[in-house]
Formats: sequence, structure tokens, C-alpha cells
Amino acid sequence: MLNPRFKISQIFIVNFMLLLLVALAIISFIINYTLKEIEISRYKTWLKSEMAYAKTQIGKGRALADIGAEMDKIMGHPIRITLIAKNGTILFDSQMDARNMKSHADGQKETGTQDDCIHVATSITWNREPAVLRISASLENIMADYKILWFRLVVAFAFIVAIGIVIGLLIQKEIDSELQKLKNYLQDIARKRYDATYATGFLKEFTSIAILLRKLANKLEKSDRRKRKYTAKLKLINKQRGDIISAIGHEFKNPVAAIVGYAQTLLDDDDVPLSLRRKFLERIEQNANRITEMIDRLSFITRLENSEITPQMSDFDIVPILERTAVSLERKYGKRRVVLKAKSCIIHADSTMMEMVVVNLVDNALKYSDDDVEIVLEDGKLCVSDRGSGIEPPDIERVVKKYFRADKNAWDNSMGLGLAIVEYILKLHNMELVIESVVGEGTTICIEGIHTSIKRAPLKGVKR
Repeated sequence: MLNPRFKISQIFIVNFMLLLLVALAIISFIINYTLKEIEISRYKTWLKSEMAYAKTQIGKGRALADIGAEMDKIMGHPIRITLIAKNGTILFDSQMDARNMKSHADGQKETGTQDDCIHVATSITWNREPAVLRISASLENIMADYKILWFRLVVAFAFIVAIGIVIGLLIQKEIDSELQKLKNYLQDIARKRYDATYATGFLKEFTSIAILLRKLANKLEKSDRRKRKYTAKLKLINKQRGDIISAIGHEFKNPVAAIVGYAQTLLDDDDVPLSLRRKFLERIEQNANRITEMIDRLSFITRLENSEITPQMSDFDIVPILERTAVSLERKYGKRRVVLKAKSCIIHADSTMMEMVVVNLVDNALKYSDDDVEIVLEDGKLCVSDRGSGIEPPDIERVVKKYFRADKNAWDNSMGLGLAIVEYILKLHNMELVIESVVGEGTTICIEGIHTSIKRAPLKGVKR
């Protein structure tokens, strides 16, 4: 019996009880029929034994009435003895007057059941004439014994049903308990409490369910972890995108404003002196070149990230690159000095990329300090030092990230790509960037792991 309004434990107990009752009903019917047949058969056997006893007593000359009385006493209830002639005439009956009885031709059968009694019959010689001796007992008396036995059987069945109900209720309680634990565990999983446990020991099926749910919880936990990482990554990407837009906006704002300003002045005033007009056009060109340079940097770092650029390795002397950089940036920053301490050194690298690295490092040092900048090349290690304001410890690891600018350098419109480009290039060359900085004293940025091709002479100082 199934019903969606019932719980599984209720369905179980109801079906269990129905099955038990049906089984008991079938067994009761079989036992009832069997016991009845057994009881009748037992009485027939007793009557046959009593018949043998009666024949013996008749042979001794005892009266049939005395024999019947003795049998009644032995059996515990009345036994009827009837003597029938071969023609059916009743010669004697222990319970009725034979003269008033009808012919009993059919009562001469050896055994049988007739009306409400059971009898056995046998042929004997009575007064030298053949006759039939019949002994019978009332079925009512037999059924009285049977009813007593059946009552005991019903009591036993009732006891079995009671035990079945108790066992069924206990099983129902255990099933309800397991289902509640299962429900609680599923609620924990729904709340993402993946460390929750579901212990069961009641049935093998529940143990299998517990194992499968544990596997499911592990998969959901991994999936949720991946989802959180993906969400965090999306947030980071969105933040980086915002940083990019902000950095590009800051970087492009000044040169674009300068170009617009100079161009607007030239358009509005036709009488601008030729020298001033030329000066304005030069400023427009400079700012346009600056925008082009920024676009090139963005394009370059994007190509680096996408592995679209492969270093063109060769052996070359890095000192000329250092000298050109020093001269070029001294010219750019006016009265600033770049001190170079280096001896000719042949390295194995991409010369264009290494020049970009050096320019970025020295340019940063000049931009964020007011004193001289020093370049030192020694034992495969190139260092650029300044005596600027230094970098805060938490920012040291972040200065090589794209678009990062320290708060104190917010005045600078740089997109923060210089050190990021340096980091990418050095990784392509299996070199390492090491930054040491003391706030208020200055910063030293070194390139370690430079691949040299020849041994160098001892270091000598060169001041430009």
C-alpha cells in the first residue's frame, strides 16, 4: 500500500502488519482444517481401540450396557454402542430404546461420519447370528476439545501479532531517526556546511546513501571552491580593468589637454608670433609622441603577456647601452647626474629588451629622487640606486605589478607599466629583479643572474 501522504516508515509498518495478518489468516485456515482432520482421525483411532476392547469384553460374556458405561468413564464423555443385525434391525443401543429405532442398514459401514457423530463398526457373532457392532461419539464433544486447542492457537497468534507490532514500531522509530538525520545532513549541505557528518549504522542501504552523499558533498565543495575562486578572479579582473581605465585616463589626460590647449590657441589667434607658434607646435608634437609611447608600452606588455614576443638572443657588450642611457636621461632631466660604475661586459641576451630594462630602471630612479643616480655592474649583477624617498615595505612586492602606483606618487600620471615590463623581460631571460628600499634613504633595484660570456676586468668607477 503506497500513498504520497504517508511517510516511508508508516508505509513500512502498515504493509508489514497487513502481510503479517494475511500470513496468519492463511496459516490459521490451514491449521484449522488440519487440526480438525487430525482431531477426527484421532477420535477414529480411539474408537477403533475401544472397539477391539469391546469385542474382547463381549467374548467374555459381558453385557453391552456395562461395556458402554465403562467406555463412557474412560473417554470422559458419552460413547454410544449400537448392535445391528445384518438386515439393519437395531438389536441394542446404549442411548435409545432399540424398539423405537429405524433400520440402520447404512450404519454397517466400518467407519464414517453421519449427521453429528463419528462411528466405527465391525462384524461380530451375536447369539450365533452375524451382526454389526457400532461404536460412535458425538462430534460436539470432539469439537469441544478442538475449540480449546484453537483458542490456545489464537492466543499464540495474538502474542505473535503483538510482538510483530512492537518490532514494527521499533523499526519505524529507527527509520524515522535515520530519515531525520538524512534530512538534517541535506540541509547542512544546502547551507554549504560541507564539513557536516552523517553517521549511520542501521541499514546497509542508509550506509550506501551516506557514502554517496559524502562524495556528492565533496564534489559540491570543490565546485563551490572553484566558483569562489572564479568569482574572486572576476572581481580582480574587474578591478584591474578599472585600474587600467583609471591609469590610462590619468596618463592620457595631461598630454591630450596640452595638445588641445596649444591647438586651440593657434586656431583662435592668427597673430601668434612665428617663434611662439613653432614652440606650441613642438609641444603638440612632444605630447603626441608621449601618447604614442604610452600606446606602444601598452601594446608591448600585452604582447609580452600573450607570449607573442620571443627574445632575439645574442652576445653584446652591455656597457655602451648603459652609457647611452645615462647620457640620454641626463639630457632629459637637465641638471641631474647618472654615475656609472662598470667595465666592459659581454652578456647573452636580447639587446633591445635589455636596453628597455635599463632605461626604465634609470628613468624611475631619476623620476622619484632629487639626487644623483648610480648604476653599478659587477659579478653578473646590475644595480640602479637612488637617494629618493624610498618605498614602503608593503609596496615593495606590488611595485612590479601592472598599473600600480604608490599613493605618495599619485601626482605622477604614469600608468605604472615600467617595472612590470622589466619583470616580464627578465623572466624571459631567466633573470631576477631584486628590490631593496629604506624609507627616507632611497631604493636599490638589482638585476641578478645576468649571463656573461667572458670574464671581466676589476670594477672601476666612471662618473659622467
